[in-house]
Amino acid sequence: MRIVGALVLVLLLAPFTAASSTSERGFSSADILADGVLDGVQSSEYNGNNVIIAVADSGVDFDHACFRNSTDSVGIPGAEHRKIVYLDDTIDGWDTQGHQQFRHGTHVAGILACSHVDGNESMMNSFSSGARLVVQDIVNQTGWHPPEVDVLLSQASDNGAVINSWSWGDDSVEYTNRSLDVDTWLMENPWSLVFVAPGNNGNQMMEPANARNVVAVAATNYDENASLWSSNSHGPDADERRGIFIAAPGQNVVSAGADGIIDSMNNESRSMTGTSMAAPMAASFTAVLQEMVEVETGFTPSGAQLRSLLALSADPITGNSPDEFQGYGRPNFSRVDEVWMYDSFAMNGWSDFISQRGATNEELLASPWNGSGAAGPFLSEGESEVFRVIPMPGSDFVATMSYNAKPQPYEIDDLRLIVRTSNGMFAVDDEVRSSGTSALYYSSVTSPLGMNSSNETTVMIRLSADQLEGVEWLDVEVVAVNVSQGSSPGTVGIEGDRLGFALSLTGLDGDDDNDGVANHADLCAATIPSAPVDSDGCAIQNSAPEIQFIINPSGGNYTHELVIMIGVSDEEGDAVNVVMRLVSPNLTIDLGDCAWRIENVTMYQCTVVVEEDLVIYQINRHDWRLEIIAIDENESEWTHSLISNLSSDEFTIWWENPALIGDGGDSNLSDGDSGSKVSQNRALMWGIFGLVTGAIVAAGFVFRGFERKYIGEVSPPFMEEE
Repeated sequence: MRIVGALVLVLLLAPFTAASSTSERGFSSADILADGVLDGVQSSEYNGNNVIIAVADSGVDFDHACFRNSTDSVGIPGAEHRKIVYLDDTIDGWDTQGHQQFRHGTHVAGILACSHVDGNESMMNSFSSGARLVVQDIVNQTGWHPPEVDVLLSQASDNGAVINSWSWGDDSVEYTNRSLDVDTWLMENPWSLVFVAPGNNGNQMMEPANARNVVAVAATNYDENASLWSSNSHGPDADERRGIFIAAPGQNVVSAGADGIIDSMNNESRSMTGTSMAAPMAASFTAVLQEMVEVETGFTPSGAQLRSLLALSADPITGNSPDEFQGYGRPNFSRVDEVWMYDSFAMNGWSDFISQRGATNEELLASPWNGSGAAGPFLSEGESEVFRVIPMPGSDFVATMSYNAKPQPYEIDDLRLIVRTSNGMFAVDDEVRSSGTSALYYSSVTSPLGMNSSNETTVMIRLSADQLEGVEWLDVEVVAVNVSQGSSPGTVGIEGDRLGFALSLTGLDGDDDNDGVANHADLCAATIPSAPVDSDGCAIQNSAPEIQFIINPSGGNYTHELVIMIGVSDEEGDAVNVVMRLVSPNLTIDLGDCAWRIENVTMYQCTVVVEEDLVIYQINRHDWRLEIIAIDENESEWTHSLISNLSSDEFTIWWENPALIGDGGDSNLSDGDSGSKVSQNRALMWGIFGLVTGAIVAAGFVFRGFERKYIGEVSPPFMEEE
């Protein structure tokens, strides 16, 4: 027994795959895809393009056809290199022959990002063949020498990598300082995620796979049922949680084979087995998820969002999913088709933001962040956020929620996921029965927050189509039950008291035009983006401004001045242009001083002084009406401006022009005075006429300019005398 124990110790002091085997026989990526384990990736439009993955391992054979720049050029690692955007060669610079675990790093890198320039039918491209790599060579002639983990993770972030692949660790099942350092970085930098091989000893998983925020990956066999490999290390972890997050192909995986010669331009392949192969396989799959999120949303997903999507994608291997052996099961890309996502950490420029905060755990902790610049919300204890969604009739509904946890010795904060139905029932997270679905409870009988919490930081609710029969809507709620109070209240990190989260949902009725109304209820299925819609999903059309008289001239007899007061409002709050006219059967007078541009619901008053404003017209009539036109400025792709008209009843304007008295009118002037005074009055009148006419003509031009701009082809409601 001592000999066996010593042998295990030697193997596990190296990366876990020291116990993995090589074989002449193996299965390529194409074989695995054909089996449906990662169904949909090969035929998908996504291949990890523009995604950068960091890999810390024994190095990479750069002249291999998977990685070199062309058939005859290796190229220099850097931003312009086809595959290697950054090389950390401070410990070593190649997958060097004779070093411990020689060929291990090249094989892992091939799983992550192989896109070969020479034809080798025995070795297919990676799932994420469009991805590029940050290569961190941590093996030299004396063995494995990983630096402080925040050095590796900071280097990855500086070069744009969210995903990190580590197929190594020590033989300790304890929560070590390295586990603590990993969790510290991932808590302070939400845009970082580490995939770790848990070991190949068939017993409890080892560090740093037991860190709280990493993805520990079990290996599956290549067989009809993709069963679990018997030598997997498994959970529970040091916190008595499941530990294993996902299971991915790890048996006889064919990938790039290193030859240790820097200029051979080789194209070798080899087969290896172990969790060292499963971890990069899951990381490769997740790189495709990352590309999908970036293309569909424009944001780089946080580590929590990627974990949420990864859990959602999984096909259970046994009926007990999730558990400490398979985690959520094996990834299947088709399960994230038509997925709805929400990420509190959605932010532009995340890499620059993290670089500004610091390059080490100590620097990040010294520069706490309050969540500004990200989508939010960030929940304090007792707070919650609710999202109402519409289930797809006849489909199962699945929801996953993920968040980051503070390292030991902190207790794990408790965010709960609750789904409430329109018929008064609810389901709680991680209470999945042997049938594979979550139990539903009546709200009138018990409370969801009174039910046990699983202490997991990625949780799931599954509801079958039968359970959702007759359910019109679902409220998906994230509740902060317990959040520790750190020394920096109002911040999001380890010393904060607020938590962000990520959600992923499937089984929802689609919303093809993104108007917030599910397809089955949408009567207008092609609404223009950004158009406000009604409950039927149809663009809300503009309504015309409303005009009403506050002081109405109807029925009056005006001899000196005409006072007009109106109220104008617009339901959409648009600016409104208002003009007025005096109208009789054969004369129209534009009131240039009674025109406004109104931006608020308000009242306006206009006074027309007869002897000043109307002096040049034949105004003495009993059949005047006041016409008001109002047009709003609502113009968009889905609606247009509208006009309102308001007309008064008839009224009288009658003014005895003193300048004309005695000239054919009733006058008390004597014959001796008549000629000279009337002539003087006429001269005065024509002087006034000259002054006023210019103002009236100008008003007419203003009105007609308004008419041309806003009224267009609309027929005028009255005749204008030219």
